[in-house]
Amino acid sequence: MINTFQVITVYGAGDPRMMSGGISEALITTKLGLTVAIPIILLHTWFARRVDVIIGDMEEKSISLSIALQRTKGEG
Repeated sequence: MINTFQVITVYGAGDPRMMSGGISEALITTKLGLTVAIPIILLHTWFARRVDVIIGDMEEKSISLSIALQRTKGEG
């Protein structure tokens, strides 16, 4: 789009063929950006949820261990 506006600044908006190259370039880069961004966002969401599950499991196990240690301490 930057190239398109530079062409408009220099030559005016009278020739649509000059602008179409910049618009096409902007659409291609947008498409490629979305092609990369969407899968990365999905992977990030999956990993973030997985980490939350692991953290929950670790918290649950640590509480169980803490209770077990307190019971053994009280018996001994």
